[in-house]
Amino acid sequence: MPVSDDDRFAFDVQGYLHLRGAMPPDEVAEYTRWMDEAEKTDLSTLNADNLEGMKYHLNRPVSRVVDADPRFGRFFDHPVVEPYLAEFLGADFRHIDNDLYYTYPGYAGGGWHRGVRPHPTGHVVHGQFTCPMVKVFYCMTDVGEGGGEFEVIPGSHRAQFSVDMNRLDLLAQHLFNDVRAGDIIIFNEALIHNGRPNRSQKTRKTMIVNFGRNDAGVWAGYKPKEKTLASVTPRQREILSNTDRVWVEPDLLGV
Repeated sequence: MPVSDDDRFAFDVQGYLHLRGAMPPDEVAEYTRWMDEAEKTDLSTLNADNLEGMKYHLNRPVSRVVDADPRFGRFFDHPVVEPYLAEFLGADFRHIDNDLYYTYPGYAGGGWHRGVRPHPTGHVVHGQFTCPMVKVFYCMTDVGEGGGEFEVIPGSHRAQFSVDMNRLDLLAQHLFNDVRAGDIIIFNEALIHNGRPNRSQKTRKTMIVNFGRNDAGVWAGYKPKEKTLASVTPRQREILSNTDRVWVEPDLLGV
């Protein structure tokens, strides 16, 4: 299905979309089984060919999880998400990195950051999105207040002034504290964003995939294994087959 005018407008203005109930319970249950198996991955064996790259991994619990289990390739061309990626990045978008990411009880929170520079027009040029990086969170657990919520500063993908980010709360922040398993969050990586402390007794579980335009290089340490490329579908292989070897942010400020 094409991206609606409402979603296009919201992503332009906010820099993110929260797609509620995008994955039905049976689909989430299937992915949860995969995740339970992936948690047992021997990271030393997985990264025996990638020891230098491991320093770029989060491994909470498994980075480059598609190499641990090629079934996770489904998250690169998920039918709900692919139209949005084509709209925001171009139909020939590429993979940058992928992580099975858990926010455990007691997590102290991250730090405010953004993945790419803001753009004066929010990465819309001549009526077309030119986002250099878009991230997708496939939410596999419910997340409420105090549960290690994800948060963003809506509109900061076009911010022209800096702000002190050395604090927990920022003006105009939006907390994703009403998430249900099966929700999907898509956001422009130029948004200032963060992960809140997890004061609950529950682990927040998310499958995270980062995408770029067709000339995007893969993030250091995330180049897929050849056997992975041979195991995924042709479309997933295309998304995983980056032309550039290493990620470099394109210069879009002069566009």
